[in-house]
Amino acid sequence: MLYLILLPLLISAVLIPLLGERKKLSWLISLSAAVISFLLSILFFILYFNKNILESYTWFSFSNFSFSLSFIGNNLTLFMALLVSFISIMVLMFAGFYMKEEKHARFYAEMSFFIFSMLGLVMSNSLLLFFIFWEFVGITSYLLIGFWYDRDGPAVSSKKALIITRIGDLAFLAALVIVFSTLKTFSISSILNSISSIPMTVLIILGSLFTIAGLSKAAQFPFYTWLIDAMEGPTPVSSLLHSATMVAAGAYLLVRLLPLISAAGLLNLIVVIGFITAFAAALLALKERHFKKILAYSTIESLAFMFLAVGTLNAGGAIFYLFTHAVFKSMLFFISGGLAIAFGTYDVYELSKKKLNGTWFTIPALIGFASISAIPPFMSFFAHSALTHNFNVSENIAFVFVAFLTALFSFRAFFIIFRSKTKKPLKKEFNLFFPIVILAIISTVGGVFLYFFKGIISIAYSFDIFSFIALVASLLGVFISYEFFYLRKKQQLSDKIKNIAEKIAGYGYEKFIIAIGNAISTFGFYVGSFDFMFSNAMSRMAESTFILSSKTREIENGDAFRYITAVIIGLVAVILIAVIFI
Repeated sequence: MLYLILLPLLISAVLIPLLGERKKLSWLISLSAAVISFLLSILFFILYFNKNILESYTWFSFSNFSFSLSFIGNNLTLFMALLVSFISIMVLMFAGFYMKEEKHARFYAEMSFFIFSMLGLVMSNSLLLFFIFWEFVGITSYLLIGFWYDRDGPAVSSKKALIITRIGDLAFLAALVIVFSTLKTFSISSILNSISSIPMTVLIILGSLFTIAGLSKAAQFPFYTWLIDAMEGPTPVSSLLHSATMVAAGAYLLVRLLPLISAAGLLNLIVVIGFITAFAAALLALKERHFKKILAYSTIESLAFMFLAVGTLNAGGAIFYLFTHAVFKSMLFFISGGLAIAFGTYDVYELSKKKLNGTWFTIPALIGFASISAIPPFMSFFAHSALTHNFNVSENIAFVFVAFLTALFSFRAFFIIFRSKTKKPLKKEFNLFFPIVILAIISTVGGVFLYFFKGIISIAYSFDIFSFIALVASLLGVFISYEFFYLRKKQQLSDKIKNIAEKIAGYGYEKFIIAIGNAISTFGFYVGSFDFMFSNAMSRMAESTFILSSKTREIENGDAFRYITAVIIGLVAVILIAVIFI
């Protein structure tokens, strides 16, 4: 019955292209399908609460092997289905505002198919089915990022996203081959129950491949550059694919396979990569002036937080932070899109000239940036207490520095955009105003969910000394941002911070990748040269063989006298050799 959650969106994705260019009808069908899936997710969440329901449908079989479409309904998978479908409703409502001038109804078909794919991914109990939906998500994101394919930016960005995430996809595919050759099953439940029977070498290889897949999809170091360029796509796409759902699939994969990742001994590596990514993203965001790209760097950092939780065996903390991040980040993307439609720019310094302080955007934006910075009473503060529960002292100290940088770059954007007071109100359109207000309310009061969340997924939290040190660091970041970017004091020091961020931005990552590409190209050149020489030598040998054979086959002319003469000469030669040497 779980497949019923997927059906409305699949029908929507198939039906919309048949409608031609009836854009409004396409939008209504897509939105209605998401609402139906959300209601069905609520129904199954209630029915299967605290249960572990497996539903399997035979797909195909050969020899003694049977491959199934296997779904699992439990607290984790159905909570994720609820989250994906709810955020999808909000995004599709916003899309009705943002895309109203677009002529192509295919946007809603692609959005419906993406949501269908993401829901299928979170409920899959088969790694093969998980991978199929994983690929569906990847190809749909390529189509959506490049929706404006006639523009250079989106066309290039969509290809970059597709190519970089292919690295993780290949790692995932290789892991599937190894899993099946080792255990003869794709069932996630069976694989986790059979970890003790997997040889350690195979376990390390599997853990490494799945980790690479997760890092690639979640835009973690060193794969993070594609997510920044992906902001070239429409803002509803940025919100849905690249803050709330798709990129979180990488962290979700590792949560589902956490016992395997832990047994492979990769947790410390994941923590190190998480901190590297978080520091880099926070510093790079300090020099950025494109509103959506600032949010993209924040997304990369937030995903790094989820990986930190995974690396400290804190799956509950990772999922709860994923939930809070989906809410406040979607809201901020809606705000960025609303301002871009109103003023035609995403540049925070250009927006600063529009005198936005006092407009209806101000309070939701403040809530959103305070949520990024984990300032109470907003729910991300409570999410941080769960996120850091298993941190040791050194991890807590590093996290304090990250918290400071997070507040610094977040409120830099807020104080620049909302620096000047407005004299006239901005128009409120329902499809923009409603989702922003709903998400702002959840971000404000959502901290209470933490106390109920432990009834859904095993989660621990505590407000220790480091929680308050991190809060003080965040408040210090807010204060410095206020001094530098709102009051414009100490401009020279502000410029120095910006220069440091720019140096970090130019630390050679792209050059490093180019150097690797050149090295591979050079290696390929020499391999090609060797291949040319080898093939040339083989051609010469083939020519020599042909010439020799053309000469020798003249002997085979059917002349019996010549054959008898050859036999006699051969016998005489054999007799002479025998006499001389024997």
